[in-house]
Amino acid sequence: MSLKIPTKAYLTTPNPRHRLGSSLTYLIYRINSLHREIRGLTAIILKLREEVQSFQNQFTIRKRRRLQGFYSVTASSGDEDDDIYQDAYGGSDLESLKELTGEYVHLTENSTIDSDKAAEDIFNQTETLFEGTGDNKNLAYELLTANKSKISEKEDFYWRLAKAAYLLAQIKGDQGNAERKKELLYEAAGNASTSLSLYDSNPNSHKWYAITLGSLSDYLSTQEKIKNGFQIKEHIQRAIDLNPTDPSNHYMLGRWCYSVYMLSWIERKVAATLYASPPSATINDALNSFLEADKLKDTKWKENMLFIAKCYIELRNYEKAKEWLNKASIVPIKDPSDKEAQIEIDALKLKYG
Repeated sequence: MSLKIPTKAYLTTPNPRHRLGSSLTYLIYRINSLHREIRGLTAIILKLREEVQSFQNQFTIRKRRRLQGFYSVTASSGDEDDDIYQDAYGGSDLESLKELTGEYVHLTENSTIDSDKAAEDIFNQTETLFEGTGDNKNLAYELLTANKSKISEKEDFYWRLAKAAYLLAQIKGDQGNAERKKELLYEAAGNASTSLSLYDSNPNSHKWYAITLGSLSDYLSTQEKIKNGFQIKEHIQRAIDLNPTDPSNHYMLGRWCYSVYMLSWIERKVAATLYASPPSATINDALNSFLEADKLKDTKWKENMLFIAKCYIELRNYEKAKEWLNKASIVPIKDPSDKEAQIEIDALKLKYG
């Protein structure tokens, strides 16, 4: 029996270092493969998220409850060829309206309810938007402008469009766009004039005619301002007669009285040459109007409080002035008018303690 000696080939086991190098190479290969797979899965997940979000947006816009009072509107961003049609309940909340921010919303010809209901729904929406941010006020203006051909015959349309243009003008002015502010103010005055000519018994027609006419004073001569002053007072008083519980009417009367009381010497001379009885008012007239506005207003009104303080300053009642300045200072700033008022409040507090 012969003994078999192992051959050299039998003894050639792989070197441990070689095995380790091969394992590392394979591991690196697998890791790189996993990275590629993960990147691929991430791309798929992102794509799915986009599709889900797109579906949710379409669902939110299009799937509305068909309640008894609904009407069809169309919203076009201006960037797409196709319009998006929406069945929307007129009493939709602010969140629903925010979906359409920056878009033009208007009634379609196939409205399923009468125009009175549609107009009421739109007016309710715009009033909610008026109380919101600058973007909300801009949307209110667009909403009314886009629907002008459908609901402009309604009594409350033109004064509300005047209000929308006026509020938007304040925003443009705060943004430094003086030219656009001027355009909007003249547009607002024109709409208010139309409202007044059509609905003389509507207190808001008189109210917004007075407001918008007064807002043009920066662009008028002293003679024109004094001439307009008589009209402003007339329409403020008419608004109060028609709606004595509206605090803004009393505030406007206070502003008119305060402005007349504060007329410069040259302005009084011009008024005397133009009119046998130039406009006149006392600081107490102004104060009483501001106090009445404060009593009727169900929320704190920073600008009105500021003018109450300014009246007390003119009366040299500095303790009462400080009291009202402190009250006004803690009222939150909600719009450009509040922002301007706060600047003056801070300056007066420094001066009068």
